Amino acid sequence: MRKTHVLYLLSLVLISMLFTQCAEVIELNNQTSGGQLVIAGRITNGTMGNVVNISRALPEEQAPELISGALVKVIDQDGLEEAYVETAPGQYELCRDVVQGQVGGVYQLEVQVDGKTYTSSLQEMMPILAEDELRFELDIQDNTTGSGTATSTDVVRIFANSTLNSLPEEFYIRWTMEESYTITGMNLPLRTFPRYSPQVCYIINELSAQEIFLVDGTEIRNVNLNNREVAVRPVDRSFSTKHYFNIIQLGLNRESHEYWSKLQSLTVRQGSIFDTPPAAVPGNFQSSDPSEQVFGFFEASSADTTRLLMTNNDIPLFFLDPCQVDQETFLRIIRVPFECISCLIEREIVEAECIYCSLLPNSTLARPSYF
Repeated sequence: MRKTHVLYLLSLVLISMLFTQCAEVIELNNQTSGGQLVIAGRITNGTMGNVVNISRALPEEQAPELISGALVKVIDQDGLEEAYVETAPGQYELCRDVVQGQVGGVYQLEVQVDGKTYTSSLQEMMPILAEDELRFELDIQDNTTGSGTATSTDVVRIFANSTLNSLPEEFYIRWTMEESYTITGMNLPLRTFPRYSPQVCYIINELSAQEIFLVDGTEIRNVNLNNREVAVRPVDRSFSTKHYFNIIQLGLNRESHEYWSKLQSLTVRQGSIFDTPPAAVPGNFQSSDPSEQVFGFFEASSADTTRLLMTNNDIPLFFLDPCQVDQETFLRIIRVPFECISCLIEREIVEAECIYCSLLPNSTLARPSYF
């Protein structure tokens, strides 16, 4: 039972990471070397977030297996269809050449893996209804180490205000939070590395992985959802350049809201070892094999992003560059063979990430449109 519970947690974390780009959790009673398929995907009314991720849970607390080579396509209410293209192991993106998500549109996802077909229920895309804004506060957070030592950390607290007006009788909203900032590779001596150009990388991190922010419009009417703390971020060198906090509002239909509500209740319930192990969370996929259980959810969600930009001017602190070199290290750099960047790494003169920031987690060389 313990292993099953851990597998459940691992899968739920994966599903949330797949959806943003929220850490949720799906029970996988897995007694074989191969487990249940997990499909998490979305189509939006914009260019961002049109991603499907496919994995298979493994037993014995192993990380899920990412599924490559699947055939993934979305079909709209008019019968138009377009394939998602695999851009990384287990990750598929929609180019929007044929099918563009629109509010009021109805969409279905079809996935083929290992000769089986997995089909989602029909999903209608609902509109965006709230107006969001973000603000920040600088704070000092007190902590206690495992040995009982008191410490303090400079943090940024992010708060969201959301205004809801002219609402229909039934509506549902979910929010996610992310941050984005730049990291630039270190400079190298021009005389030794004349053709070297530092990489400029963009780091995009999910910040709402431990919480699911939901609103059920059948329970509230015209109100302001003010001063909700949506993120706490330790201050570090990432604030030395442009640092964005992005809140992404997603318009949900009832089925999608029910799914996220179940995941939300499970993340809240985690904790005591005496708790009843969570039951499986049903998704909206059916397999061509009636005996097979498949997890995950495909949603059609309108999306709207509100951004808060912070710079070093907002943080009165000095940030030390971890890739800055002293004189001794500089002399070692200029003594390597001409243009031998690999020598710098192999001889452990500099860290690989200082030259290739693309090695950092959640890093991309593709410049987001808002930078």
